[in-house]
Amino acid sequence: MQLQYLYTRLNVENFKACKAFYQDVLGLPIKFEDDADEYVEFDTGAVLITLFNRAKVAEFVSRDESLSYDPHSAQVVLSFKVDDLRQATLALQEKGIEMLAPLTSYPERGFISTCFRDPDGNLIELEQMTDIMIS
Repeated sequence: MQLQYLYTRLNVENFKACKAFYQDVLGLPIKFEDDADEYVEFDTGAVLITLFNRAKVAEFVSRDESLSYDPHSAQVVLSFKVDDLRQATLALQEKGIEMLAPLTSYPERGFISTCFRDPDGNLIELEQMTDIMIS
């Protein structure tokens, strides 16, 4: 069996707010959308990020399966690479986004990063690669 990663889907409570966030705040282009079904695909270049109305997930998951959501979860983190972390952070702060941590350097791993949450509480990390990289 050979698996090919297709996309990451976020099952969100507030579809409209999250769609506006990823489109208008993060500037991700829409590849496909179906507002009637409350589903959208954003093109990040390598992998799609999709949003789906959380209330409709039960249609696709067994009724025996328990679904729960924690708005402060860090089980999944969307990580984006940027060229200039300070500039990206300032641009997001100008749009009202609150950073959860100061810019933090990880020289042994070759990057600096910070993070914030989308309107549904999903954790998003921005990383800027530095000169030191571990092979």
